[in-house]
Amino acid sequence: MPKIDFNTIEDAEDYSPIPEGKYACRMAEIEEARTRNGDEMWKLRLEVVEGPHAGRYLFDNLVFSQAAMKRVKLICSRLGIDVSGEVDLTPAMLKGRPCRVAVETEEYEDHEGRRRKRNVVPFAGYERAAGGQPAAAGASAGGKATQETAEPGGGEDIGEDGLPF
Repeated sequence: MPKIDFNTIEDAEDYSPIPEGKYACRMAEIEEARTRNGDEMWKLRLEVVEGPHAGRYLFDNLVFSQAAMKRVKLICSRLGIDVSGEVDLTPAMLKGRPCRVAVETEEYEDHEGRRRKRNVVPFAGYERAAGGQPAAAGASAGGKATQETAEPGGGEDIGEDGLPF
């Protein structure tokens, strides 16, 4: 039997979910993979960079299927990528970018039938972080037209939520 001094070994990380809310994050890692259906997918690892949960990680996926492209566009725009035309998107374009991420908690059943909780990022759970990459012209921090960025005299009524109706 090996002799082990457990005083020299750090404790295992806590994988319990962090509380629901919005967190300042950095896109730490992006792993390229495929879904079971064969679609390209990027596994995102976001590091919380501020507050009491700094150093914890959140996980999300970007799936490049036809059905999921609206979310890809939304997330890219909120990370400061110009989505006004064709883009040859690479993981390097997103890695290191700051963002604010909304986090929710959901229950699920693990492979042994136990009820567990985990963090999830909702469909539109990304926001531009202060000091992030510059936004595309005419877009606000959330990627929506606002009263300040809307075309003057354009005739559109921009509501409180930034939507033109």
